[in-house]
Amino acid sequence: MGQYYQKILTQRFSPLLNSCGIGNLTKSIYAGKGQILILHRVVPKMSGERIHNHLSLEISPEHLERIFVYFERKNSDFIDLDTLPTWLETNRRTKKKFVIFTFDDGYKDNLQFAYPVFKKHNIPFTIYITSSIPDGRAIIWWYILEDLILKYDRIQYSFSVGSINAKCLTHRAKERTFTHIRKLITMLNSMNLEKELADFFSRFGYNVLDHRAEMGLTWDEIAVLAKDPIVTIGAHTLNHYNLRNLTEKQSLYEIMESKKILEKNLNIKVNHFSYPFGKYTSREIDFVKQSNFLTATTTENANVFYKHLNHPYTLPRITINTLTSEDVLNLHVNGFYPAILNKFRRVVH
Repeated sequence: MGQYYQKILTQRFSPLLNSCGIGNLTKSIYAGKGQILILHRVVPKMSGERIHNHLSLEISPEHLERIFVYFERKNSDFIDLDTLPTWLETNRRTKKKFVIFTFDDGYKDNLQFAYPVFKKHNIPFTIYITSSIPDGRAIIWWYILEDLILKYDRIQYSFSVGSINAKCLTHRAKERTFTHIRKLITMLNSMNLEKELADFFSRFGYNVLDHRAEMGLTWDEIAVLAKDPIVTIGAHTLNHYNLRNLTEKQSLYEIMESKKILEKNLNIKVNHFSYPFGKYTSREIDFVKQSNFLTATTTENANVFYKHLNHPYTLPRITINTLTSEDVLNLHVNGFYPAILNKFRRVVH
């Protein structure tokens, strides 16, 4: 079963699970002290066929407002990453809960559509910037790939790491094809990545420059955000490579140099990091420490506990997407889905 259909089923069954009170059974053990949420884009609802990976990256401004209301009703403290260690120490034995909002990559709509909503409510948030995006060098291949797959009914191509030969006559087939190609692309060697992507997309009439200009934040736009106390700027590497596929030297450079470039261009201190695709090993954790980051976040779907103070470089996050209804979010916050997804481990790191 594809991820999209798993999310659909999760959305449909969550009201029933909540009505049965199943979240209350896990709450005392798996809810933790709070949540770090992972978002990517906030955009007005779009019409037409889409690939689920992008629906998973996008929510509407109205949806964001509903998430705020949900946590306000729960009396959660809206805090930032700088505050987290002190907050956990202070509230170790209290019933207080926190929530932290984070964005990955650095999309232009974070300023256009997300920022006004956060500003209206005076709620802090973090944007982890992939520095090749404001540098104008990023290949936004995941959106080019969506365009390609939605257009063609058959995709046949050989990458250096594997091949694809798929009929895309139905939406479900297009979803499977996207997932397969995405996996192949994340396996590509970074040294040949741009050439391989250029060759692949040109075969189908697309350019690696597509989507670059209209989707990514510029340095001037990031500077506007960075001046506001509610915004924290974090690092998300230079090029959004899968760090596990890089050599030791390349991985360290991607992590350390991203921090240096952000600090130089914005004249700020950058203390927080996010692993691209959530992929990391003990090697990357060491590099993050060497780079003097204070925290690093993953895509492990779990809640945060006091004991995460011992694991500041592998903080889990709960994914927010277009299918995250209040019922779905409630089961995440109460620890039901984290317990299932993480085989009943409490402190995931």
